Amino acid sequence: MRARTAAVFVIGALVWLVGACGDDDQGPDTLDIEKPTLQSGDQQTGPSGQALGSPLRVLITRTGEPVAGVDVEWSVGQGGSLSNEQVSDDEGIASVVWTLGPDVGEQEATASLEGADGSPLTYTALATPGGPSARTIQVRNNEFEPSVITVNVGETVTWVWATGSIGPHNLQPDDGVTPGRSGNVEFGPKQYSFTFNQIGDFRYYCQSHGGLNGVGMAGRVIVQPEP
Repeated sequence: MRARTAAVFVIGALVWLVGACGDDDQGPDTLDIEKPTLQSGDQQTGPSGQALGSPLRVLITRTGEPVAGVDVEWSVGQGGSLSNEQVSDDEGIASVVWTLGPDVGEQEATASLEGADGSPLTYTALATPGGPSARTIQVRNNEFEPSVITVNVGETVTWVWATGSIGPHNLQPDDGVTPGRSGNVEFGPKQYSFTFNQIGDFRYYCQSHGGLNGVGMAGRVIVQPEP
């Protein structure tokens, strides 16, 4: 009788261990996708046909810890487009730049990750009529606003240094050519304009507060063919 009882106990224990191991395989390995608490890029407003000032961002975690190297699937409607897609970095953040479609009104983009909790995520933006203001960038408080802008080839962008903002600032092109350097760092008020006559993707930064490849106070101008 004792031998039979012991055998039942051992079998029961094995069943419990197998079940527990199965649960562990499913739980800890599951990724979570969510919008960061700060600067998710959701609910922005920008001119139709232009890139939004801030990228869309997601946070990828596993059991509360950030996960790097995850490739998020992005999609967009209303004739918009996506560029500069990044896999998640060491902080679990993956991002993409959203250029709005040509129509005025609310537009949507989604971020999805197969098998992840919280997937898919929906982002909205309000597209306003485009105009000259879409070609103006504010230089203030250690940032370019918007930091990303889309223009047609042949158009001119004007940077405006606000009076009394944190500074001094300037524009230094990543490639040393485009956009042309604005000069030494200066306080506002000041304006600097540059006409983009070449199609491409051009990055720049402030020598005092930024660096190459979008570090710190940096900006980006996407020049597309004239429609």
